Amino acid sequence: MLNRENLGVTAHVGKIFFRLCICLLLMQTSLRTAKADLFEWSNNEIQYLHGDGYHMPANSNSVSMSTITVTHADGWALGRNFFFMDTYISHAGQPSQTSVYGEAYSYLTLGKLLGKNLSLGIFKDINAAVGINAGESFTSPQSGSRIFLYGVTLDFNLPGFKMFSLDFLQHDQIEAVSYGRSWQITPVWIFPFTISGTKWSLQGFADFIGKKSYGYADNIIAQPQLRLDVGDLWGNSGHFYAGIEYQYWHNKYGIKGLNESVPQVLVLWKF
Repeated sequence: MLNRENLGVTAHVGKIFFRLCICLLLMQTSLRTAKADLFEWSNNEIQYLHGDGYHMPANSNSVSMSTITVTHADGWALGRNFFFMDTYISHAGQPSQTSVYGEAYSYLTLGKLLGKNLSLGIFKDINAAVGINAGESFTSPQSGSRIFLYGVTLDFNLPGFKMFSLDFLQHDQIEAVSYGRSWQITPVWIFPFTISGTKWSLQGFADFIGKKSYGYADNIIAQPQLRLDVGDLWGNSGHFYAGIEYQYWHNKYGIKGLNESVPQVLVLWKF
């Protein structure tokens, strides 16, 4: 049951994400007004995932949980933006609770800034990257995190891939358990393919995060997805997908020995 302290945390987190969303919307609206053709592309998704076998700190039970994820990505005249927010709802294995976690990144692309094609072989371009990660449990105020990231992202032209990028980021924790600084390397990929006329894609990311001085262990989280374009089966391609996501997390939350390996059912609407 939510008490006044929990409600205060919920309101605080809600304000953070509300303001972030408003800022993104205002930025896009102002840019679109300034130049109608400024945005080159955009993509929005709502995902539903469900799995069993999640591992949580100080809990020996296997947890069952659903995740609702909203994502937005766009490309514009000088770079691209990416944002997602997860809502986690636990069903069994722990007291029922809901938590949120989101990330937002913005990239400035050197080739676009210079107005030149910098591609050479498999190398496509280089970006300055900045991002923020934030999360909070509505029922456990001490579980939140605030992380600021900045660095460079390399884009590649790899055969068969729709996109492949590699982040090299400074990873600064600015709130929650303690202050800490580390590094993060993140490959992100989309690999479309067909099987007997059906459309598929293998896509996802993997975060490799270094240890921090106060006992935060180095950790790896990977979430590859295998998607089938179900809508294409009845002539409505590019909107409705189903498949699986596999979540692997080594030293989850930076806790040494807390490991997770969970297949999840995936249903997705793209618009």
